[in-house]
Amino acid sequence: MLLKILRWFTRVLSSLEEWTLVSVLLILAFLTAIQVFCRYVLGFSFTWMEELARYVGVFVTFLGAALGVKYGVHFSMDLLYERVTNDRFRHALRAVVHVLSALLLIVIGWYGWVQAEKLFKFGALTSVLQVRKFWFYVPIPLFSFLMAWRFFHLATKHLASFFRGEPYKPIVID
Repeated sequence: MLLKILRWFTRVLSSLEEWTLVSVLLILAFLTAIQVFCRYVLGFSFTWMEELARYVGVFVTFLGAALGVKYGVHFSMDLLYERVTNDRFRHALRAVVHVLSALLLIVIGWYGWVQAEKLFKFGALTSVLQVRKFWFYVPIPLFSFLMAWRFFHLATKHLASFFRGEPYKPIVID
């Protein structure tokens, strides 16, 4: 029962991530087009648009990276994996790489959280929007921890395939 609830939650989270990414990218493209039109055709620009686009770009980057881990679309150096002929060793190698990636993302997430927490304590505001900077830094630890969790998940799948002696194939999170 718990496994079914977890799978349902994962599907809902994934759909929410995908729709959020698409929606935010469309809004960002629309706002950027308006900014370009106003600047070059009408001769004025919105002062807040560039700052908002920068922060939204960070959000989209980290959200897209988290989805990239889920679908296994991040680029990697596959030369070593292709040279190894033993399927079990390939699974073990992938598991080690995924664990190391997860640990690196935990460090990034930790320091991202420390930075966001400092901005929250100091009450720092963005220069033009006058919104608390804390909110624009929260996606860094949030999506870093999500990517770390997904890398750990992939590592466990590769380890399970290693112990079962299954033939090597790329694994994605379903």
